[in-house]
Order: sequence, then structure tokens, then C-alpha cells
Amino acid sequence: MNNSREILRDYYDTASKNYLGRASKGLMGWMRNRELAITLDMIPKSGQGAALDAGCGPGYYCQVLRDRGFNVCAVDISGQMVSIVKELGFPACVMDIEHSEPPCDISLPVDFLFCAGVAEFAIDPVKFLLSLRRMIKPGGEMLIIAPQAGAFAFLYRKYLESKGIPCKTYTRKSMARYLQNAGFEPIEARSAWPICLAIRARAI
Repeated sequence: MNNSREILRDYYDTASKNYLGRASKGLMGWMRNRELAITLDMIPKSGQGAALDAGCGPGYYCQVLRDRGFNVCAVDISGQMVSIVKELGFPACVMDIEHSEPPCDISLPVDFLFCAGVAEFAIDPVKFLLSLRRMIKPGGEMLIIAPQAGAFAFLYRKYLESKGIPCKTYTRKSMARYLQNAGFEPIEARSAWPICLAIRARAI
């Protein structure tokens, strides 16, 4: 693991202590609520089969997916986040999605894959998405949430880079191109100002 990945892991290990509380207040809370407004609508209302929360954080979306009928497993780069998710009753493993092989102790591939707040940390977006593609069945669907290029995303990127964490932002066109190059067919794209880009795609 290179230095920037170690910094990223340590950043989220530290953030795990009050992640949802911090993300629910002030400007972050306002942006998160705008993200939730479209994200929760794009997750299937009545899920079937297995789902993977790739970059699970403290497990908020794991619980949403379970409540909607999926059998949920999870991965995250942060061991502290994974511990929290395990305490919620989900199978979970530490994984750096872009740079690690899929863990053998969760059931893969899955029918539905959810990935929020991870694509911005990809060094090579196609390599990152190819890793996700290996963990989903052909014909399965993925919902990926990423920062949409713009003024707020620029500030977000600069904030992370000041901490030694490289960060990418995306347009609908660039993310669609990366998805197609990694074996996905984009189906639907939505955005919530000022930063949230949500794309639903099918594995082909």
C-alpha cells in the first residue's frame, strides 16, 4: 500500500468515530440530504438476491439495502469502518477496491452493487471499475455515487489533496465512458447540486 492509500485508510479510521454525526450537520449534512434524496430513490425498492456495499463506511446503506430485501455484504478500506459494520450484523471485509483481490470470505458475485464515496479516490478509474465488475453478476446492476465536477467538487478535491489524498471528480460523460470501458452499460444518471452524481449501470 503506497503512502496516499495509507493516509486514506487512516483518515477514515479516524473519521469512523463520529462519521454519521459529522456528516449530518452543517454544510455536509445539507449536501448529504440532497444526495440521499436521489440515492434512496434509485436503490431498488424491493431487492432480491445478494448486494455488496463497496465502500460501506459505518453501514448506513448496508441497513437500507437490508431493509429493502437484499442479503448484504460489505467491503471498505478502513478496518475501523468494517468493525462497525460487523457489529451491525453484516459480513464485511477490509479491501482496497482498486488494488486488492476480492476477499474470499464474503459471497461473490452479487446481484446488486452499491458504491458511494469511493470513486473519487480511484487512481485509475477503469481499473477501479473493473474490480467492481468482477464482483457483480452479468446482468446485475450497480449504483455508483461520485463527486460531479464543479466549484464545490473543486473545493472538496483541494481539501483532500491538502491532506495528501489524491481526488478525482467526474462529469456524466466521463463516468459513462469509464463505465463502458469497464464492462458496464449506463442506464440512468441523476445529479443533485452542488456535488452529487449518481449513475445506475448494468454489468454486461
